[in-house]
Amino acid sequence: MTEPAAASDARTWPAWLDGSLLKLLAMRESLPHALLLRGHRGIGKGWLADRFAQSLLCEAPGPDGSACQRCDACGWYASGNHPDFRRVSPLTEEEGGSRSERARREIKVDQIRALAGFVGIGAHRAGHKLVLIEPAESMNAIAANALLKTLEEPAGDTVFLLVCGNAGALPATVRSRCVPFTVASPPPAQALAWLRQALPGEESMLAQWLALADGAPLRALAFADPAAASAYRLVVLAGDQIPENSVLKTAEGFATTPPTLWVPFLQSWIGDLGRVSAGAAPVRFPAQAPRLRTLGRLTSLPRIGEMAGWLNRQTPILEHPLNARLFAEEVWLRYESMFAAA
Repeated sequence: MTEPAAASDARTWPAWLDGSLLKLLAMRESLPHALLLRGHRGIGKGWLADRFAQSLLCEAPGPDGSACQRCDACGWYASGNHPDFRRVSPLTEEEGGSRSERARREIKVDQIRALAGFVGIGAHRAGHKLVLIEPAESMNAIAANALLKTLEEPAGDTVFLLVCGNAGALPATVRSRCVPFTVASPPPAQALAWLRQALPGEESMLAQWLALADGAPLRALAFADPAAASAYRLVVLAGDQIPENSVLKTAEGFATTPPTLWVPFLQSWIGDLGRVSAGAAPVRFPAQAPRLRTLGRLTSLPRIGEMAGWLNRQTPILEHPLNARLFAEEVWLRYESMFAAA
């Protein structure tokens, strides 16, 4: 599940990003040629990069360097037509990506090579030229290598903004050519308050979704999608019923639910089951702690680890299992076998 698109409505702007934005704006007069915005996935790094990019291109910035939202440059940026800005992200179907490309969600080498013409000419508006790459870790190895020379010798006032939720997945050669900028995660109370505003009427589920998202509000927001919320409830229900009830009957509901939705929830559930079996508290399903502790007494860490490893190896086929019903039955039969008597 991806983060929501950057919001233009100021009411949805996350207040926890204000401090990071001010620090970035303070760098306006001495920008490095490449910035790596890193932090946990789902905290709004993409929103921050967008706001910062618009501010750099604004032709009438405020006293703190923020975008005026009124000049021609701001209008062009908002409409996606600024001549000195390029955004690079994984291919979509509309952009010509094949089904396999969308499944891998990679930034391809041709996308990076296409920047050569943009980087090699001067700015149209006598200011910065900006390239925003998000998420940077989705560049495949060939694309990352193609970016290296440009990062080493950027032309003119070109600035690269790399947004990354997993900096360890970026090649060290790319990281070493960027100035890192860490975006802090919001305090839990602030994240919960923002979710209340974004999802009025969902109060009973907000804390659970936030825990499941490891405290990342934008990831939690994605769980409110009806399909994702339904998959979440199916996994919790199955966890409550298995192994006492028939696994095949419980698994019926998963036959019509895409595995890409429910398998990540099950992986999180199994992760928490491992935590309670080791004597720790559940992190992503705190509301189900009593049930997880009961299940933890019926299995063992080796069995849990074996199930987790097998499920992780199924990731490549989640987009297109040969038979969704048979896949669901196999998953839940394996889950049930964790609790079989020794």
